[in-house]
Amino acid sequence: MAGMKKPESIVQTAGYCGGCGHGIIQRLIAESVEELGIAEKTIAVVDIACAYWSLDALNFDGIAGPHGRCASVATGIKKVRPDANVYVHAGDGCSYVIGLAETCFAAARDIPITMIVVNNGIFGMTGGQLCLATTLEGDWTVSSVKGRNVEDTGKPFDVLQMLKSMDIEFAARGAVYDAKHIRELKKYIKKGFENQRDKKGFSIIEVLSPCPTNWKMTPVQAMEKIKDETEKIFPTGVFVDRGGAK
Repeated sequence: MAGMKKPESIVQTAGYCGGCGHGIIQRLIAESVEELGIAEKTIAVVDIACAYWSLDALNFDGIAGPHGRCASVATGIKKVRPDANVYVHAGDGCSYVIGLAETCFAAARDIPITMIVVNNGIFGMTGGQLCLATTLEGDWTVSSVKGRNVEDTGKPFDVLQMLKSMDIEFAARGAVYDAKHIRELKKYIKKGFENQRDKKGFSIIEVLSPCPTNWKMTPVQAMEKIKDETEKIFPTGVFVDRGGAK
């Protein structure tokens, strides 16, 4: 049965914390790439952060770009290797804060890459600091120990709603808190790779993902938080599909 066997592209375990969503996302990437038969021409671009572990775990060519510059690095690779399947696997701090300009300009230029952005509401690898784009109002982080105060930091903002105004190929948001949402997320990720295979434009898939370690929660509590709180601020679904359903 499809999905029951470990993808061949996963060649060793990764160092993600227990309950982290990155491992689920990594598997969905591997399954999608193998099902499309494009593993040999896949190039991963990861941030110097949690997704870095996937360079060891996945048998793809890959590179870690400077912090926050994944979209620019992926753009450069796609320009010199136009037939490659180039994707970004990075966090919200990288893609929506430090690298917001790079993400927006890759979208504005409709670069035919696939960005997978992990929204876990914090800067994960550096200790769990507040992420201006995604930390929810009132949430505790190591840099908002009394909870996020929007009078000081502004409110979280929906980057996909911003990108929606640009002429891009595909934008969607999924989640990993239950099997139904994981199945839906895989469709989005696979669609992003199909768009690239078919010489279409910029695709971005955001993923609502838990970080039990930095949220100071159990894995179960972290998944419940996504369902009960995060998804209300960042709704899942398709935001842009220029090509439409097949």
